[in-house]
Amino acid sequence: MIAAILNSPFLLPILIGLLAFFILKFKKEYFLPIFAPALIFTLFFGKIIKDLTQISRPFVENPAVLGVTTNIPADFAFPSLHTAVATVIAWTITVFWPKLSPLGFFGAFLIAYSRVSLGLHHLSDVVGGFFLATAIFWFFYFLSQTKHASDWSKDVNLRRKIVHLFYGLSLALVINYQILTPYYFALFTLLLTILLLLNYLRPLTFLNKIIIYFERKPLPKFLGFGPLLFTWSSLAAVFAFPLPVATVAILTLAVGDSINAITGYYLNNGHSLKKRWSAAFASAIAAATVSLPYVPLKFLAPAILTTTILEFSEPKINNKRINDNLFIPLVTGGVILLAKRVFT
Repeated sequence: MIAAILNSPFLLPILIGLLAFFILKFKKEYFLPIFAPALIFTLFFGKIIKDLTQISRPFVENPAVLGVTTNIPADFAFPSLHTAVATVIAWTITVFWPKLSPLGFFGAFLIAYSRVSLGLHHLSDVVGGFFLATAIFWFFYFLSQTKHASDWSKDVNLRRKIVHLFYGLSLALVINYQILTPYYFALFTLLLTILLLLNYLRPLTFLNKIIIYFERKPLPKFLGFGPLLFTWSSLAAVFAFPLPVATVAILTLAVGDSINAITGYYLNNGHSLKKRWSAAFASAIAAATVSLPYVPLKFLAPAILTTTILEFSEPKINNKRINDNLFIPLVTGGVILLAKRVFT
């Protein structure tokens, strides 16, 4: 029973969701500078290290050590991302609620111990996960003391784009790792839609406070419409394209759009044509960098070029700009598939 709980694909998402809830309720000024980037970058760099080291899991070498029959991972072993995420959670609890620190690290220990005892990881994998998460968490903690981190908390447009970035990276990671299968993702999207519709019809005070903290000004009538549209277009990409292409489609919108806006902000909002092109170029490089592990460059480049031009030109219908959350993932995936047909 305990092994099944510790190996459940829902354990860490539930813990992350609960912790995010309490941070947004009591410590929301630290959500963007510390918790969100520490978590996302730990997952992102953890995956890169897995692909570089390509260390097999213990049960691959010796099937007899495998202690579970469900949720058996198919990727490489080092580092343990379960341990890394549990470590981020433990450090977050330690910094924000020090009295609960023993509970946080006891939970991290249980998760790490279970990964080894169930034959899913070597001891070195969980140690590596702990040190990776610790280094990244404290990097963002000290970075949060700088002026730029203060800007993230004070400027609503920066907050909005940084949340857009982290939300998209999170979606791409959980979809690529198949923590969210297409059908679970569809269920999540449906529940999110119902929640936001209920909030529109009968506002929920706490939910409104969170959304308004990250929403553009002036406030739209339907709060949370942008993230909802992003989620629906990502869901469409998941069902329309192969998994690697769907992952890139989501990453392109999350990274390209966010880096474009953030770069433009630090270029004094990028009003001139030169500054807009500089921001667009930066976003294209960033999107290509995070997407290369999933799609070869010869197929990726036409998609990045197309979406960069669309982002820069801001297409309109009846003088009203089309929301890029709506079309960027589908355009990205479509161009990649077209490039595959042309170049193979």
